[in-house]
Amino acid sequence: MEVKNLEHLKELANNKNGDFEDFHIILANGLAKSSKRILYYPEFDEFSLIHEIDESYQEFNSSEIGIKTNLISAISTKSLFKG
Repeated sequence: MEVKNLEHLKELANNKNGDFEDFHIILANGLAKSSKRILYYPEFDEFSLIHEIDESYQEFNSSEIGIKTNLISAISTKSLFKG
């Protein structure tokens, strides 16, 4: 499922039981993908993100998402998908 905007990402990444949700960014016109696990905490307006390639971890609030990640860029180019 394509992520439409930041609010849609928050909705898709919000998991009541605390499990991360699987997402991927399509790269090189579909020849590659970058897998991510994302969890959104609405009570803090904060994201946790795990990059699958190296298991690196990030935390940031929604106002920092465009600075600390490429997720907003991926959304705007219709490259971010859940599942």
